[in-house]
Formats: sequence, structure tokens, C-alpha cells
Amino acid sequence: MSETLDRMRRLHNLRPRQSQPELTYIPIDESGDPLPPRRASPRGRLEELLPGVELENAAGKCYVTTVATPLDAARGGDPLARALDAPLAALAPFHPDFRLEHAGDFASAAFVDTETTGLGAGAGVYAFLVGVGTFEIWPPPVDAATRPRPLAPTHFVVRQFFMRHPGEEAALLAAVAEVVGRCRLMVTFNGRGFDLPLLRARYRQNRPLLPAPHRSVELFEEDRPHLDLLLPARRLWRRRLQSCRLIHLEQQILGIQRTEEDVSGALIPQLYLDYLRTQQAGAMRCVFYHNREDIISMVALGNHLVRAYQSSLEQIDELPAADLLSLATCYLRQGEAELAERAYRTAAEMAGDDRLRADVFAQWASLLKRQARWAEAADLWQRWLSSVAGGNVLPFIELAKYHEWRTGDLEQAEMWAAWGLHTVESALAHQRLPGQMADLRHRLARLQRKRSGRQQKDEGASGA
Repeated sequence: MSETLDRMRRLHNLRPRQSQPELTYIPIDESGDPLPPRRASPRGRLEELLPGVELENAAGKCYVTTVATPLDAARGGDPLARALDAPLAALAPFHPDFRLEHAGDFASAAFVDTETTGLGAGAGVYAFLVGVGTFEIWPPPVDAATRPRPLAPTHFVVRQFFMRHPGEEAALLAAVAEVVGRCRLMVTFNGRGFDLPLLRARYRQNRPLLPAPHRSVELFEEDRPHLDLLLPARRLWRRRLQSCRLIHLEQQILGIQRTEEDVSGALIPQLYLDYLRTQQAGAMRCVFYHNREDIISMVALGNHLVRAYQSSLEQIDELPAADLLSLATCYLRQGEAELAERAYRTAAEMAGDDRLRADVFAQWASLLKRQARWAEAADLWQRWLSSVAGGNVLPFIELAKYHEWRTGDLEQAEMWAAWGLHTVESALAHQRLPGQMADLRHRLARLQRKRSGRQQKDEGASGA
């Protein structure tokens, strides 16, 4: 095994472990029969370490491994079967460019992930491993008369198409096209920015070598239904997570930890080059594991995301306050102000720290202002002041403005402005926004002049 992989193994052993049970993978052939167990040795030929079959088509030969996982197997706390019931259309209003309105459900989806020789989509960058996951009846029915066909998928099947050398690329692409061509929806993680542009480029590059039906893949085109999980994941989780990389979402959202068999994606291009040079496949075993884990995790993440975005908010109490705040922003983009307000209200009750609670109050009050619900907004600003420590000056300013321009109570307006100025003056220099103190002083002086002028006018009227 390469020195690079050895270093990664040592680093991986330092990571904290979780007690999440691992899925059991049994390699099978296309007829559903189990393949002989692989050798445990870190050295050896690909066929010895990664049970699979040599696939031959009109474009040549490539290598494919197939693993079928029963749908009652758990991933991220839920069985894989639960994704089949996820209302995929719930995401459509939030991401119209995904074209999910008529995409069906996850049962008709192809979950695709690639491992490549580099970044970008240049002529020298190959997708040497393409994994495709689909929900299927497994084993495939041989004869409907003797083997009745179930009404629903029974397994999640991951096929991994591998080119043992660059001359097998056309065969790999033709094999991928054959499987993906039966699907109605693409599911990827960052596929819009990386996987699909690269695959489109490779199909164009190999067009003369590919059989006519497989010179392109319709689902890989930009205008086809494609759920890229990265964008909705960022919108929902980046407020409370440091990173929305897939490996981090596995740990923080799904609650799983990969085994020491995994390898960093940054090392994969070099590991493939090492394989081409030595034909020793120990490191490739780790790359296949990495690719397969990515694909199965996409199923669980897709299920989590769709259910979180459901507009009914049936399980709103199960979501963290930070996620609810993110969802409220998404609802507002769709003009669903009532749903946004429900999310704000629940997030304010659930928020466990002052900073998050202040963010909730600020956005919620901003919505009330846009709706001209001034009295409710004023109540919310006062609730903010009474329940959040830290001396945020925004609610003081808003209350001063409210009483100056809406109620005409200049005494109240002056009181809130003075209180806000005192709060800013008491804060440390790095906690003040530029110009904030000058603005408050200017506001307070104007209120005092207006109030003095009103008093003089009232006195003059009473003297007359």
C-alpha cells in the first residue's frame, strides 16, 4: 500500500469513533448471486480484492462491482426505504432550477458520484470510477410467471464502473449510460458544479467510440431534473455547521462515522495513478468504499432534506432552532410569510443562546415591519430586550423610530434613543458598528428639539 494511504490511515485512527452500526455489504453479480469474499491483503490485483465482473459492450470492456443493500438497513437513523416515501415535490418551490415538479420520487432516481484524476473538466481529467445507485427489485425477476414481481423496490443497488486503464473509458461511459438511461431524476452532491460538467465533457471526447444510443446521457444535460443536495443542504444547515462537506454532514446530521477503510477525497487522484503504475489494488479498495459511502449517504441526506423542507411543518418541533431560522428565510423567498412566521415563533422558543435568539427576533421583526404590523413589531422588540443579554442596540433604535413616526410619542422615542446611546457608549470599541454612536446622538438631539418645539407650541396655545 502506498505511503500516502498509510499516512491517511494513521490520521484516521485519531478521529473520535461513534457506535453507529455499519451497513453490511455483500458483493453480488448481476444475477443476484453472491461473489466470493475478497482477500484481506492490502496488496493484490483488482479482481482479487474487489469482487466484480468484467463487463463487455460495444465500446469495449470495463470492470463493475455491484452491491445490493436491503431497504430495511438503517442510514442516519432511518431505514433506506423511508426515502421512497419522501415527498420530493416539497423541494420544487425552493429550487425551481432543479426541475423537480414532474421528477417522480426517489424510486426513479439515479444517485451518481464520480472519482476523478483531478479537478475541472479539462481534456486530461478522467472520471475513472462512476458510482450509480438506484432503487430496484433484487434479484432481478427472471420470469414473471415463476417469480412474481413485487410492487415496490426491495434493495438499493450501487454499481461502480471502473476503468482499469484509460483505454476502458468508452466502455465505462456506455455502461453508465445504459443504467442511468432508465431513470427520470439525477441526484448528486455538488454534481451541478463538478460531476455532470465533467461527465458531459467525457462523453463529447469519446463520442466517436461510443455506440449511437450511448453517445450522451439525457439526464446529464443541464435542463433535466437534477437534485443537487449541496445547495439545499447549505441553505438549511450552514447556520449551525462549520462545513457542509458530505463527510461532515454524515457526522453531524446522520450521526455516522466511516471506518478506517475510508480515504480522503484529496488523495484519490494520486491513488489511482499509483494503481495504474503498480496494478496493486489495495488503495483502490478504499476508493471504492469512499465512493459507495458517498452514494448511500446521499439517499439518507435526500430523505432528511425533503422532510425538513416540507411546507406543512408537521414535525417542526424536531428541528433545531438554527435550522428553523434558515427555513424561514427559504419560506420568505417563496412568499410563504405565514409559514416563515411559524418557523420564527418556534425558533424563538427553542433557541438556546442569545446570539441565535437575537437573530430570530431581528428577522421576525423585519417581517412584521414589511407587513406594516407596527404594534406587533414593537412588542417583539421589547421582548427582544427583555430576553436577550448582550446589549444589542437595534431594538432600541427601532423602538425610537416606531414612537417618533408611528405613535407620535416623542417622550417614549427620546427615552429609547437615550437608552440605546447609553448601551453603545457602554460597549467595548470593537462591539460598536461604524457611525452608530454618531447616528444615535444625532437622532437623540433631533428628538429633543422636536419635543422642545412641541412643548413651546403647546404652551403658546394654552397662553392664548
